[in-house]
Amino acid sequence: MEPMSDWIGPRPHKLDWSDLYLRLSVTDACNFRCQYCRPVIEEHANEAEFLSFEGIERLIGWCYDRGSRKVRLTGGEPLLRKNLPDLVRRLHSRFPDIDLSLSTNGLRLPKVAKELKEAGLNRINISLDTLNREKFRDLTGVDGLDTVLDSIEKSQEVGFDPVKLNVVLLRGSNEDELADLVRFALERNLYIRFIEYMPHCKTETNRFKVFSSREALDILSKEFQFAPLEDKHRPIGSGPARYWKVKGYDLPIGLISSVTEDICANCHR
Repeated sequence: MEPMSDWIGPRPHKLDWSDLYLRLSVTDACNFRCQYCRPVIEEHANEAEFLSFEGIERLIGWCYDRGSRKVRLTGGEPLLRKNLPDLVRRLHSRFPDIDLSLSTNGLRLPKVAKELKEAGLNRINISLDTLNREKFRDLTGVDGLDTVLDSIEKSQEVGFDPVKLNVVLLRGSNEDELADLVRFALERNLYIRFIEYMPHCKTETNRFKVFSSREALDILSKEFQFAPLEDKHRPIGSGPARYWKVKGYDLPIGLISSVTEDICANCHR
């Protein structure tokens, strides 16, 4: 049988406004100190430096008038932005037909998941790079694994479906957990995506090396039987991810080759 990684290839993409997926950072503050990201960033930021809710609404309205219907709120950690549920409520009220989603590390999510759902948030992505408590604390600088796991459960309880997990592939850290993370997702009806680590100049440590999605696929194919997922079955908001199905399950497994492939030409975010 040919390696799973041989299935990866170019995917043509034609961009128009209806394809545009607006990713909007509401803050660059973060309550994690992820070693592969920005280990010295401040948790608290001056909100006066960021777009006001009015400005965010105007920007989304400009894109909306041209046909865009997908918006993702990001950060930093977006739940550090004061009164974020009010922004969600405001956007949902004015643009009820947009697909409004959120990417979060989950640390503050258990307390606001229900309010976000009631405000009109459609979907949610939660970062989870490891299921090991000590490793989690080492990677993030926070002893918060239990809280993040609770945020996943709480999100499902209040009605988010699907909940997506984002896993950064980290050589020397979590390559031995890939199969466990997939099992964790499959057992809980979660979508899961593996994302290649992207080195950048603001990272103070060089402890991580690029761990490719091809390698991840080959590791996982020793544990699971995969089949490519047809484009028509791709999840909403899947962007540049490539998806596979595990035999016996309907849930997609995604990989984003952010370093080893030229995904920018096919991305509409």
